[in-house]
Amino acid sequence: MENNETSAKKPRLKLRIIIIAVSVVIVALLIFVYLRVNPKWKAAKLTVKQSGKSYGIENIDPEGMTLQTRIKTPDGYKRIEVGQGSFGEYLRDYKLLPDGSELPVYDGTTMSAAGAAAIFDISLGDDGYQQCADSIIRLYSDYFYEKGEYDKISFMFSNGDVCDYNRWRKGKRMLVFGDHSFEIPAALPDDSEQQYRNYLKEVMNYAGTLSLQKESQVIDSDELKIGDIICNDSHVVMIVDIAVNEKGEKCYLIGQSFIPAVCFHVIVDRDGKQASPWFTQERLDRDSFKLGDYTFKKENIRRWKDGF
Repeated sequence: MENNETSAKKPRLKLRIIIIAVSVVIVALLIFVYLRVNPKWKAAKLTVKQSGKSYGIENIDPEGMTLQTRIKTPDGYKRIEVGQGSFGEYLRDYKLLPDGSELPVYDGTTMSAAGAAAIFDISLGDDGYQQCADSIIRLYSDYFYEKGEYDKISFMFSNGDVCDYNRWRKGKRMLVFGDHSFEIPAALPDDSEQQYRNYLKEVMNYAGTLSLQKESQVIDSDELKIGDIICNDSHVVMIVDIAVNEKGEKCYLIGQSFIPAVCFHVIVDRDGKQASPWFTQERLDRDSFKLGDYTFKKENIRRWKDGF
């Protein structure tokens, strides 16, 4: 009799063990998915220090602390008109680090700023994601976020899927496996700035130059506006300001970040007799041209979505 009872208990015990084991696996899987789709952005501790300049750059007012007060236009040129509340005005009023600062890197180190005419006073995440394409995505997104235009904060991953901030703040998340991603409900609604930064971290993790190309179209160099990009498979830069002379000839301020992630900055043109932050229309009209350390072709001149 006792043997029969013992024999009957063994299958039940085995079943309980299986149920517990499966439950543990399910809970572990749910925790894994939750952590994977809910990144946490944390600001890097940046080092800002002066290095002193051993080189001269034209059209720089070291006392200016915004783009339009730091970088003056070349003789005979004036900045184009921009609308109130426009992306152009947003960039012109962007706070800069003091003139002569080294270039802050996300890991707390600094780099030579010999190739930077002005450095944006912009935060970086401690993960190192805010590289070339990411820094432009950040500026686009921050502009819309500060204006409360949340419906325009939407970016494509490199696999072609779209991550939308309006859906993110309502609790939707993107579960990514290789070239495939799925939107799932995985959080409570949250309108906080921290959650917005978390969203950007997710976008920066899966977006890049390839996704910016998918979201943009090729334009002619004479169509360039503030906010347009010059983008190939390996690097992207952005037009941050434009000036024009009486003949209608234009020149451009161009900004970038790169690897390792550094603060967004305006590139210096060193091809002339004197280093200048302004790149000429003639330069960008060429079939192939160099901006900083990167070479582009005219078909790399693009406009993201509908532009600004």
